[in-house]
Amino acid sequence: MDRNTLWRLGTALPLVLSCIGLADCSGTNGTTTAGLPPTAIAAKRYIEGGTLDAGFSGGAVATKIDPSEFEYALAVALQSGKIIAAGHSVLAGQGVIALVRYNADGSLDTANFGSNGIVRTAVPSVNAVGTAVVVQPGATPADDKILVAGSTFDPSTGTAGIVLARYTANGTLDATFAGGFVNAAIGPGTSVDNASLALQGASIVVAGATTAGDFVLRRYDSTGVLDQAFGTNGTTTTHVGTSAMGPAIALQSDGKIVAAGASGSIASPPMKAVLVRYNTNGTLDLTFGDAGTGMVFTDTVPSSNNFANAVAVQTPGDKIVVAGHAFVDFTADTSDIILLRYNAGGTPDMGFGTSGAVVTNLGAFDNAFSVALYPDPDNRIVVSGNTGSGVATSAAVLRFTPSGALDPTFGTGGIVTTSPTGPSTFASANAVLVQPDRSIVVVGYD
Repeated sequence: MDRNTLWRLGTALPLVLSCIGLADCSGTNGTTTAGLPPTAIAAKRYIEGGTLDAGFSGGAVATKIDPSEFEYALAVALQSGKIIAAGHSVLAGQGVIALVRYNADGSLDTANFGSNGIVRTAVPSVNAVGTAVVVQPGATPADDKILVAGSTFDPSTGTAGIVLARYTANGTLDATFAGGFVNAAIGPGTSVDNASLALQGASIVVAGATTAGDFVLRRYDSTGVLDQAFGTNGTTTTHVGTSAMGPAIALQSDGKIVAAGASGSIASPPMKAVLVRYNTNGTLDLTFGDAGTGMVFTDTVPSSNNFANAVAVQTPGDKIVVAGHAFVDFTADTSDIILLRYNAGGTPDMGFGTSGAVVTNLGAFDNAFSVALYPDPDNRIVVSGNTGSGVATSAAVLRFTPSGALDPTFGTGGIVTTSPTGPSTFASANAVLVQPDRSIVVVGYD
């Protein structure tokens, strides 16, 4: 459910949840009627020990594009020291992809990116949100390309899709890439699911999910054309259960694709975390996982709800690190953060946590949406999300040692929570990255 918008907004906000994401209460993704302060796209930077970095605009910045709308970031990338946050805004009543670029000191890049550091992109006839971002380095920083994958939703038909956009270094759509973006329906879906992307050489793999229970992967070439050598005519569809939620994807060292998401229905538990591996050409890798299926299902407790939201591959050894939720109980309004590590072939890494799993209870409805890795030989793991209930929600960042223990040198016992700083009264850290100087950047909402 790769950093699913719904969980990023908490479970005790029924009015907001029904009015936010890709479609508002009227199905147009316009202004909501919820009596809560609208959120802004937010970025925070922490030094290695876990305190906010005062050199980054005091440690935290919030960017409000439209004062009346709920706006948020779901993905983050570095571009020559600058920080790109990708997510959601609204333009003329339509949900659109939003990009914000910050300088290294936390100020908006008003001189070199979009309009005053902000870019908004509408996809015709559908609502859209940016959910993944990757920078393709050029010969010089001016030649960089910015790739954004996003989810689209047509409220009139209930159809979900995946959009892939490419921008030049200054934030203009790259006309040499299919006119700037490609968008394609993938099947029945929701307004709050996500898409993900990974670079496979010069090719671009995107992934999403449908409520019919399918993971859908597509591969495009460098010009935005579907790669006919991938799957069937450029697309691979894998049925993982009665319903599915958007897979995060990552590549192992041999180019194989690992997808982590959720299988099953919230209305009829259990939902299970599911891990699927594909060969480089998009076929299921039947050497991976359970009984030659190419899949691994993880259920922490029978009949409980568990979700995989993020995935990363740890070297050496191509171990697979997955972050998400465990023991989700909507009645009690509780959830724990789970971190899983698998060996390269899909078996649990018994040297990590307890039988390959680490569960952390922060005492409320706790969410993990993103995972980032320190480089080898450090191999520490950073997870970001939020904790709280309703409007009492704070951004959360956790750091783990390579063996899965909370890192006592970070924050308080390995955990940092940051209360909202405004303009809203609830906050989240939806995406995380580790910078070369080992500082930690998160983006989300505030």
